[in-house]
Amino acid sequence: MMKKCMLFLFIFSTSYSVASDDVSLTLEGYIKAKCGFTMQENDLQFPHNGLISTELVINCNSPMRMSLHSEHGGLLHLQGRKVNGYRVSLSVAGLSLSESFLARNLIDSHTLNIDQILFKKTMNLQLELTEPLIYAGEYKDILRIEMTPAASSGGIW
Repeated sequence: MMKKCMLFLFIFSTSYSVASDDVSLTLEGYIKAKCGFTMQENDLQFPHNGLISTELVINCNSPMRMSLHSEHGGLLHLQGRKVNGYRVSLSVAGLSLSESFLARNLIDSHTLNIDQILFKKTMNLQLELTEPLIYAGEYKDILRIEMTPAASSGGIW
């Protein structure tokens, strides 16, 4: 009887000894590149001191391209057709992003390639007259700001 028991234990123990094996798992994920921003206010009026400051809250999950375009290259006096210049300054606190342009140089769109990811970042936008408004009447310009994901992150250039 003792022999049968040992043989049974030997067979039982060898059936549970398993050689190790490796398994490789490939894990993948994809998030579509998105870029957008919100502004406090879309219609801005220059006060007497000629300086406007506002903020853009940027939500981009990839590097991006930003383009700026001024329709008139300055504030167009609607009654007299004179154009008064202004400067556009952009900056993001905590990043090495600080740019300044004259509106007259933005008649042809100007493009910035931004390598940082501006996810929930605040960009300060400052507009400053380079010459005072002296003629009575209405002045107008349209400054277009467009943000798109960079080509390297799936965006379109």
